[in-house]
Amino acid sequence: MPESKRGRIRKWIGLQSSEPHPYVMALVTAALAGLFSVIGSYYTTKFQMNQAVVQKQLECRVSAYTAFLEKIDRSRAPAISQILTIGSMAEHVATDSEIQAFEDRVFSLLTKHDAHDLYWQLNADLNILRLHGTKSVARTCDDILKVLLLRDHEIDWTQHSPEVAAFYKQWKVNQEQGTAYGWEERVSPEERLMIVMMAKLTEVLIAQLREEIHGRSA
Repeated sequence: MPESKRGRIRKWIGLQSSEPHPYVMALVTAALAGLFSVIGSYYTTKFQMNQAVVQKQLECRVSAYTAFLEKIDRSRAPAISQILTIGSMAEHVATDSEIQAFEDRVFSLLTKHDAHDLYWQLNADLNILRLHGTKSVARTCDDILKVLLLRDHEIDWTQHSPEVAAFYKQWKVNQEQGTAYGWEERVSPEERLMIVMMAKLTEVLIAQLREEIHGRSA
């Protein structure tokens, strides 16, 4: 066979052998399609499961928040209701008679419920919020209990609003430097500060719950 013809045949055979076989291409394409389908299904399923978990958590959170707020509104949490009433009084004390009325109310609360009793009542009421609430809500619940245990010095007040931090600082100074004048002291400065800050933080907590229920906070 002439050399030129032999070269053309070799060239033709080489070109043919370098091209992938149609059946092989079909198998490879099908395999890749199946692989990508499996991977896509995996991540889609995982995303859907994560979304379902998040949705369930949100539902539990809203349910816990709503139950807590309804309990307070219906006065089924007597300790919290009394603390909130005292807190509203603390915002407006000015005259000796107002200070005395506030002092008498604090004394009455602590006579009916000592710190140990208050702790167990509040801990029971706040547990569901600490379990299902956001980090911000859980932190406020923890801070309320710290105040009750006279551990307000352990609280990072910068985590709260400037208004709350200033309120705490002012009452702290008043209890350390203030003296009774024209009214009878019936509780210790530590007890007075404890009740006032419990009331203030409980107000903060209620505002947080209502804000998150209405979707304005994550």
